Amino acid sequence: MKQISHNDELKSKQTTSMFSIKIEEQPEEILKWLYIGTNLPVWPEFYSYILHDIKTFQAKSLLLMEYGNIIGHVLVYNENADILYFGFFGVINHDSNKILFLLNELKNYGEQKNFKKIIGPVNVPITIYGWGFMEKDSDANLYIGKPINPPIYPEMFLDNGFTVKTKEISLEGPVLNYGKKILSNFDNENYEVYNPKTWKEVINFKSIFFKLNANLPTESVITPGTENLYENYVSFIKEYGALFMITYLKYRLTNEIVGCFFCIPNPFRKDESGAYDSYMAFIILVDKKHQGKGLGGLLSLYSAKKAWENKIRYNSTPMESKAKRSISFTKKFGQKPKRAHLILEYMI
Repeated sequence: MKQISHNDELKSKQTTSMFSIKIEEQPEEILKWLYIGTNLPVWPEFYSYILHDIKTFQAKSLLLMEYGNIIGHVLVYNENADILYFGFFGVINHDSNKILFLLNELKNYGEQKNFKKIIGPVNVPITIYGWGFMEKDSDANLYIGKPINPPIYPEMFLDNGFTVKTKEISLEGPVLNYGKKILSNFDNENYEVYNPKTWKEVINFKSIFFKLNANLPTESVITPGTENLYENYVSFIKEYGALFMITYLKYRLTNEIVGCFFCIPNPFRKDESGAYDSYMAFIILVDKKHQGKGLGGLLSLYSAKKAWENKIRYNSTPMESKAKRSISFTKKFGQKPKRAHLILEYMI
């Protein structure tokens, strides 16, 4: 074990004394510092979506100060009294002393406010900025919902009491041109797959969406308070995408909606004509009573077919690392693991 000399200890105390924390509660001020915690652009055209979620959660920023200058940032928010969520964690130049100070202040804040656990990073809105610290050796190209960071962040969190709650794998690759033949392989005579005809229909679908959302396994539920974020997500899809990115599954015998598939447009990539040509398969939901029939695969391939018809040529699909069957199915259609993100947890 490395011995710490008196001089090293003194130097550490002097370094720590340079830092302080300022708590910012004004949404417009918080907005100014989010860029520190992600390499995904915080563009003015995204401000309305970001501010919506910050205000919904009444989020605060813990700003790391050095000699009066802001050099680090972490967003904190909660849905209930048990769990403190954090996002947009970052310091300028990724200095280990600064990271450790801010990390400890995050833990202290959770303890002082009597939370039972801390979970993150979960950036808001997740439709744009995603969740997790990116693992080493992941692809680091700009993509919707894929935060980028050097490996020092997850390494330091794991060395200081955090554990892995969830590991998300991003399977990515070209969208293939699927015809009707491959879709006909599914026994789906009792089911109808279709896209909504209006955005009003999508908004009216909200209660059904959350009923289906209850079918997700616990480890797949990451974002809190989604019932208050639904319209914000839909607005983003409407602005940068189209109705074909939302797919419904109807059970013909009862006329019920029993599944859905939401995709998120990627505004960070365009084709030669200047049109957006990629997206993220964001969430797929099938009612438990209708699972085990290959309907998730049907929704996926139908969505890919519609995407190709609308000139989408690249896809990224985040999956919980334990979802072995879904990962295996996705790999069969040319998608490969390109990056991984860790959502971490700290028990107080």
